[in-house]
Amino acid sequence: MPSSGGTPALAEREYRPADAAPIQRFDQRPRFQFPVDPDPVASPSSAAAAGSGSAAGAAGLPPGVDATSPRQRRLLAPTIALGCAVLLLLGIGTGVGLLWLDQPGTPAAPQQPTASSEEDPVDPAQWRPLEEGEQPEGTPEELLQVMATNPLTAATLSVPAGCSLPASEGKVPDDQLQAYLESGASCLETTWGDALAQQGVEFTAPEVVVHPAAEPPAASSCAPETFTGTAPRACIGDNTLYWPAEWDPGFSTTSAVESPQLYMWHLSYSYAVFPVAATSLHSYYGALLDGLEGDAAGSEEMRRRYALQQSCFGSAAAFQQPTGPRPTERVEEFVTSAEAQADPASPAEPSTESRAAWVNAGRDANGDLSQCSTWEAPADQVD
Repeated sequence: MPSSGGTPALAEREYRPADAAPIQRFDQRPRFQFPVDPDPVASPSSAAAAGSGSAAGAAGLPPGVDATSPRQRRLLAPTIALGCAVLLLLGIGTGVGLLWLDQPGTPAAPQQPTASSEEDPVDPAQWRPLEEGEQPEGTPEELLQVMATNPLTAATLSVPAGCSLPASEGKVPDDQLQAYLESGASCLETTWGDALAQQGVEFTAPEVVVHPAAEPPAASSCAPETFTGTAPRACIGDNTLYWPAEWDPGFSTTSAVESPQLYMWHLSYSYAVFPVAATSLHSYYGALLDGLEGDAAGSEEMRRRYALQQSCFGSAAAFQQPTGPRPTERVEEFVTSAEAQADPASPAEPSTESRAAWVNAGRDANGDLSQCSTWEAPADQVD
């Protein structure tokens, strides 16, 4: 259970002169006000799949995260479909049969109805992978049950073998940053890919793109105005994590030991958006917000729960890295403290104490993501 106990102030500890400057509050990221209408940059199919709740309610996501452009995901093992395995197999079999019958000179055989060809009823309270453009249905109570019992709640993050980042002290030079971040992202790909594969969910690792802070990526699925240059930007629509080269939340004041830890922390925090998208949870979340339209207090609580789960996931993955990129000492002390967290700008954003408590829960989880299930936590732990 998360605990919001305080940690010693950074000023109480002594460091080498090169490390004396404080690390900046890591979650000081811009809050984007998404328009009520679908993002014009996103595709029509993605807007329909996300629903108005995902666009208008994206403030509940961690800052710098876009969830208006869901991507289609597939299962590696149909048995994880929770009642939909037969349906998926029938869909594959029917497609092959139609292709074979469509060949020239092949007589069409009459199809006989069978009991197995009937679609199984869909239980809206059970998680299942969503097709591209599909909007989940169900009551808020049913969708909340999906969020609480999705495959990630049973997943365990692995510790990647041989994970390391290139040697660097302080802020990584712009011309080396792309390769540096790709090294860290490959570690997270292993960590998350193995965990999702064990749950039968396919994970396609996002691309990492470094760009000048003053030049938003022209080809991104995210709207140009949402690139401020002061935070990484996770765009689900094109499965890409965009990183402004000049962004520096304390990198320049870290030592050669601390630098990879702080970079990995921020990378892990933003990267966690993509495994969540792999399980279609952003679409379920958007549908949940739609169902709570008119219930301001309920919607605000769900947004806080979503944001806190993302913080816990990012922390869990960062602390599952091996010695080197895993946060220790000053970096660990700071990123898990309430002082590092952003002050809430609205009732839909968690308090600094709650966010710190769930960051600590992720650290202490040893990769067990059931410890990040904010959807079942008491209300006073998600305030």
